[in-house]
Amino acid sequence: MKMEPIDALFPWVDGSDPVLSARRAQYAAGDALHNDEVGGTTRYASLGEVKYCVASLLRFAPFLRKVFIVTDGQDPGLRPMLEKYFPDRADDVVIVDHKVIFKGWEQFLPTFNSNSIDVLIWNIPELSERFVYLNDDMMLIRPVTPEDFFRPEGVVCYGTRFPAFFGRVLRSLRPSHIGFKAAMLRALELEGGGRYFINLGHAPCPMLKSWFEDWAGRRPDMVELNLRDKFRSREQFEGQEPFYLDMDRRGRLVLIPDKKAAFYFKRHGGRDYVAKKLRSFDKDHMRKFVCFNSLNLCTPEESGQVLRWLGGRIGIE
Repeated sequence: MKMEPIDALFPWVDGSDPVLSARRAQYAAGDALHNDEVGGTTRYASLGEVKYCVASLLRFAPFLRKVFIVTDGQDPGLRPMLEKYFPDRADDVVIVDHKVIFKGWEQFLPTFNSNSIDVLIWNIPELSERFVYLNDDMMLIRPVTPEDFFRPEGVVCYGTRFPAFFGRVLRSLRPSHIGFKAAMLRALELEGGGRYFINLGHAPCPMLKSWFEDWAGRRPDMVELNLRDKFRSREQFEGQEPFYLDMDRRGRLVLIPDKKAAFYFKRHGGRDYVAKKLRSFDKDHMRKFVCFNSLNLCTPEESGQVLRWLGGRIGIE
C-alpha cells in the first residue's frame, strides 16, 4: 500500500542580517527590541542550528518527501552541506518566502512575529496533507518512523493536558509575561473554553493541512488576531493549539508526554551545565528529539561543544 507523503517545515530567521535588523527597528515600538519575549536579540539569534535541523531530518527521517524552510527573503546557505552529505535530496529542501504563505493576507507584511507566521505556515501550495512542524532549534537524534507522527488512531502530540485553572493562576502571577502556556490558554479561551489545554512540549508537531484550511475559513477572526501585531503580544495565541484541542475533542489525539520523547536544553545554572546535559543525552537510548533553546546564551566554547556533538550525532561536520 502506498503511504501518503509527509513533509516537514519550519520558520527560520537570521537575526544578524543588517537589512532585516533595520526593518525590525523601523517597525518596533517601545522596548520591543530589548524584550526577548517580543523582539529582542535572542528571539532572532541564529548560530547555524538550521543546518543541523535539516540534516537530522534527512538523516533520521528519510521518508520525508520535502523540507520547507519559511523565511523572509533570506537563504540559510545549506546547498554545500546538502550536496556533500545528501546529494540526492538537495532539491527536496525548499525555501519559501513569507509572501507565499501570506497570499491573501499581504497587508500584514512584513512581520517579525512567530505567532503570525504559525497561523499561516500551512499555506504552502506544494505542502502535503500530513506535515510535521518544527522550530529550527529542534533536531532528531535517532531514527524515527511515520508512526512517531501519525497513527491510524490519530495524530501524535508530544505534550500533556494542563488544567486551565492553573494556567489562569500562572497568568495572573505574571500578567505582563508573554509566555508559552499563556498563549496556549488563550487559544483554549478563544475556542470556547474547557477544563484543560494541551501543553505542547519542545518537540515536532504533526498536523493536517486540510484542517488549517478549514479552520482559517471558519475563524478568520482568530487568524487576523495573530496577524495584526508585527511583534508578539499577550493577546495572541499559540498557533498549533487549536488543532490539538480539536483532535483531542474528537478522540483523534495520541498524546505522549514530551519528556519521554524529547530533551530540552536552555543554558542556565553552573559552568558544567552544557557538559552535563550532553552526557545525559548520550546515556539515554529512547528519546528521539532534542531542542537547543537559546543557544546564543552559551559561551562560544559551549556553543561549539554543542554543535560538535550534534555533528557527530547526525554525521556531518
